[in-house]
Amino acid sequence: MFWLGIALAYLLGSLPFSVWISKYFYKTDIRTLGSGNAGSTNMYRNFGFKAGFATQVLDILKSLLATLLPIILEIDTNLPLTLSLLLFGGVSVLGHVYPVFANFKGGKGVNSILGMMLAIAPIYTLLCLLVFFIVLWIWEYVSLGSILATFSFVVFQLIAYLINYSFDEILFFVGLGLFLFIVFTHRENIQRIRNGTESKASFIKKLKRNNE
Repeated sequence: MFWLGIALAYLLGSLPFSVWISKYFYKTDIRTLGSGNAGSTNMYRNFGFKAGFATQVLDILKSLLATLLPIILEIDTNLPLTLSLLLFGGVSVLGHVYPVFANFKGGKGVNSILGMMLAIAPIYTLLCLLVFFIVLWIWEYVSLGSILATFSFVVFQLIAYLINYSFDEILFFVGLGLFLFIVFTHRENIQRIRNGTESKASFIKKLKRNNE
């Protein structure tokens, strides 16, 4: 059951919703457009809000489901529950970045990580989402929002420790690892931000204009 669960987690993560949606509804492979990334941000930019939002929700849900497989299937991993969930969630993120159903060319893993962390640490994750939206509203860069939101997970853990609320060493180091992973997968975006060539979120600009 353990290896069956691991395989299932990877296969769930490998479901390339952005590729399927773009090919079925728009007759174009999203990986041939924009940044070439098979993720929700590229879907938002090229096909609009509905396509981007649908991709984002599905990517979050597939990872959330994969993360909870040890509980759903009652798999005994001989590990603490947090580690078990992280193991299965991490495999699903790996599947998203390197999907077997899309020639191992997937997205950057932000939504998959979000789904995984919603299953494991929902309060911290929701706070990170708040950081993401604040950064997105101010600077209009989805990539920057993703990087700083992931980093804030580590910061919130440290704040909790300083006020003697709680501290989970596993979650702290996992959060640090996830931040480094997001920085790695967004290294090209970071370079484009430095060069001033990174695309901004057009829908945020529209919302700002509507609120003026």
